[in-house]
Amino acid sequence: MSIDFRSLPVNKQFMRVLVKPDTWLLNGISLDNAAPHPHVVIGDDKAIIIDTTDLNLELRKYVEQYVTDKPLMVASTHSHGDHTANNYMFSDCPIYMTEVAWKEIQENRKKKDDRHPDWALGDYTPIIIGDGDIIDLGGRKLECIKFCGCHSDSSIVYLDLKYGCLFTGDEFEGGQVLVMGAKGKNCIEMYRDNLVELKKKINGRATCICPPHNGSPIDILLLDYMIENCERIMAGHEGMKDVRSMTFGLNPHGYDIGMFADMDNVRRSEWMGTSLVYNTKRIFYKDCE
Repeated sequence: MSIDFRSLPVNKQFMRVLVKPDTWLLNGISLDNAAPHPHVVIGDDKAIIIDTTDLNLELRKYVEQYVTDKPLMVASTHSHGDHTANNYMFSDCPIYMTEVAWKEIQENRKKKDDRHPDWALGDYTPIIIGDGDIIDLGGRKLECIKFCGCHSDSSIVYLDLKYGCLFTGDEFEGGQVLVMGAKGKNCIEMYRDNLVELKKKINGRATCICPPHNGSPIDILLLDYMIENCERIMAGHEGMKDVRSMTFGLNPHGYDIGMFADMDNVRRSEWMGTSLVYNTKRIFYKDCE
């Protein structure tokens, strides 16, 4: 069944939720609720949309009419189309992403993709960012923190230095983290090490985690519990065979085939409110050599 939600009045296409002062989560209307939800972070001079998503909705009109009148910027957490397809709406605005993300988006633009037909629209050139870079909104800054890419090699996370919001993209969320980047060759040990390094970099400055899927904000304590989840898997605790959830099916569309080519070895490990979907053949670094 296909429903044209874009034909609805703009104010009916999203529901906004206040996460922190001047920090909004936009829940866009959809049939399956699987699409990521943008966050809008507002400073004194500018506002930034983190992950424009691929929802066929009037995102820019909604933000400009109902969220903020500040000049807009965009920040992408990684290259995947469900997070970047609507960047074309903001071609005249500064758009931030990693060098790997931009390379992958350009490669994907050359491919036929029925799910993301608007990828080829909007001839923008992004501002390339890396670890330690600062995006200044005026009275509010976002620190860019490199995440070595377990879900995607193009990932970067953003730490709001004013209110402590950590915007993690798909590298961390409550519903499930899919450990799959680098053609499915990333592993649980690598993800654990990345989380430990992230914890060192934020050094107590984060007060909550704001992922685009499955609820935001979530408690910063889940970072510790996810590290424990990884260590349990590494110690031999195997997850369940049924990996499905409300936002994740057995045959996900558009994901890296390297992880899902052998579904017999894919498991879901749940621990203290965290959930990891991983391949039992890729637990340690040595499994990916």
